Amino acid sequence: MMQFLKKYQEYFGLLLLWLLLILIINPIGDFPLNDDWCYGKSVKTMYEDGYLKLYNWGEMTLVAHVYWGYFFTEVFGFSFTVLRWSTLFMGFATIIGIYELFKLAKLSRWAIFVGIVLCVMNPIFLSLSFSFMTDVPFMCVTIWTFFFFAKALQTDKWQPIFLAIFCCYWAFLIRQLAWVFPLVFLVTFVIVKPRNRKNLLKAVAPLLALIFFSLVFNYLMETNNLLQQRYNSKFNVLIDSIVNVDKVIIINAFSYFCRTMAYLGIFLVPIHLLYLKRYSFKGATISAIVWTFLITAFLIWTRKEIPSLDNIWIDFGVGPTTLADDGGSFTKSPEPTMPRWFWQLLTTIGVFSSVTLVFHIRNMVFGVFRKRKVNSLVVLSFVFFVVYLTPFLLVGVYDRYLLPLFPIAIVFLGANSSKVPGKSYQYITYGFLGIITWFSVCAVHDYLSWNRARWEVLNELTETIPKNQIQGGAEYVTWNFFSETQEKWWEQVTPNYTLVFKPAANQKVLEKYEYSRWLFGKGVFYLVE
Repeated sequence: MMQFLKKYQEYFGLLLLWLLLILIINPIGDFPLNDDWCYGKSVKTMYEDGYLKLYNWGEMTLVAHVYWGYFFTEVFGFSFTVLRWSTLFMGFATIIGIYELFKLAKLSRWAIFVGIVLCVMNPIFLSLSFSFMTDVPFMCVTIWTFFFFAKALQTDKWQPIFLAIFCCYWAFLIRQLAWVFPLVFLVTFVIVKPRNRKNLLKAVAPLLALIFFSLVFNYLMETNNLLQQRYNSKFNVLIDSIVNVDKVIIINAFSYFCRTMAYLGIFLVPIHLLYLKRYSFKGATISAIVWTFLITAFLIWTRKEIPSLDNIWIDFGVGPTTLADDGGSFTKSPEPTMPRWFWQLLTTIGVFSSVTLVFHIRNMVFGVFRKRKVNSLVVLSFVFFVVYLTPFLLVGVYDRYLLPLFPIAIVFLGANSSKVPGKSYQYITYGFLGIITWFSVCAVHDYLSWNRARWEVLNELTETIPKNQIQGGAEYVTWNFFSETQEKWWEQVTPNYTLVFKPAANQKVLEKYEYSRWLFGKGVFYLVE
């Protein structure tokens, strides 16, 4: 027993950290968050009526996500609390995958510790782990797919390829985006391995396997009339953007790219600045200054400072805040919010930090063209970035879509590096980790807290007031009134009563409600007539 505990002591340490976060934040509450009302509705239909039904709200494959939730409801019964626990389970599996990936990349123990904390305490990851959204499960299988492909490159064995193919199947059954994974492996394999018949077979096997799997899936789903009406709609938009590319699409893609770099930069500041010192080529300093000035100026000029990507990390907290009033917004938390100069400062720091990625890409590209040996994990990470991110730059990026890029960026920069900073830098880093941990834990707690209070109020109100006379926010309307047969189903709601964070001048306040809030400001919302 002691040997077992010693062998997996890191796992137990990570589990204790995760359970502590769950205990502090509190996932309990039978209510939907964001879009997970739709996925919960599919699970509820399967649990109560015994058949698979994907509702016409999204365009994802979604099947694995629904069955994963159904497995938990079969054991514990249906509720959004149970569904939230199913995601928290996947969140822990993601943490273990990140840990194993960092070990495979031979990061220093200090970098592994800091990297895991940065990924776990990222407010986007932490918030989505306490929901039934698809992002954390998809990130989980993405990280494990990447891990097995990386292991296949390092060992030249078939076993990790088969395991990666299984993960590709699972990922595809959540989102079609899993198509990019075998493509990434194929491109990387061709770059880093000798080109012979045996290697060609290894390179194309995952792609061929996923093509066959997806054809069978589409046939079965279409035959049984199970696909949503919007299925693959984003893919059609992508093709249209490529075929009809114009100035607007190019400018938007550039804007999304700049914001993505700022996000990666601000959440990985300690890692980026640690490795920035190793780039001493001629013109490195002036290049960093020019990059920071131009990208930051563009984002400020276009008013796209972080957090400008919908819809999890918002000003000032996590969301979305879905009460439709003049004080609430999908991208702003209940007051107080932060002044614009604060976000401009964070954007500047994030953009400057991201220059490390640019410099490392430069070194890698030069190394490939000069036929120097480049670590296969570095190439795999770079190809993943390009292939994974390109579709989003053309059709639009949500901040939650960036989640897999954070641990992979750490691998890209730190593979085979045993660099450990001096004591002063370590203390500064621990201070940063403390700040991001405080913010993320408080923000996620507050998000669940006001939602818990909101639904308690709504449940009380609907005992005496017809549901369609209450505007309780986006999730309330969709959960209760969404219809696939009625074209304008939301018009069923003709509210006499509305829940708001900030009453308008012409609204009569009927009741004031308080909730537990740990970030700045009072936890309060109102029922208005």
